[in-house]
Amino acid sequence: MAARRNVGRSLPKTLTDEQLDALLARPNLGCPTGLRNRVILQVLWRCGLRASEACGVHLRDIDWKVGEIRIRAEVAKGGREAVSYLDPSTQEWLDRWKLERRRYAAGAPWLFCTLKGGQLDRRYIWEMVSRYARKAGIDEPVWPHRLRHTYATTLLGEGFNIEEVRRLMRHARLETTAVYLEVRDKDLREKVRRRG
Repeated sequence: MAARRNVGRSLPKTLTDEQLDALLARPNLGCPTGLRNRVILQVLWRCGLRASEACGVHLRDIDWKVGEIRIRAEVAKGGREAVSYLDPSTQEWLDRWKLERRRYAAGAPWLFCTLKGGQLDRRYIWEMVSRYARKAGIDEPVWPHRLRHTYATTLLGEGFNIEEVRRLMRHARLETTAVYLEVRDKDLREKVRRRG
């Protein structure tokens, strides 16, 4: 029996480079919540974290020397502990927030805490991403998971193979990740068009 394609299933929506730049420019870095929110956007986009995972990360979950975030089983989707790796730019943003959060954390374990040291709610992240997207002039809805989709297609564009992307996305099945190959078809089209 032939394998069926996901008939009727829409492709994941991603952000263009221009949309992403506009979104990342929205937080006001002159205030602590703006810096925190900018770092959250960075982690959603460059680490592929889900909103609930970002809310649940503790400061101790970051291995600053190695450059990775441990996603504990109680926070991770599917209840499986995982690791997400930090690129140098993301680690710089996290270092910057780590210094700022000391003034507000008051012993709170959460990496992304409120200014009173409380845990952020994932609804806050959803609303924050949506609000910044509207202010950035992005006409279509943008939710945190769209940044995760953008992470996957960015990895493919940077030359990571599909198995590496599956592992970085923490998907159990390759078929789940393969849908991002279809999103990258426009790049394939452009490669063909550039041929002699």
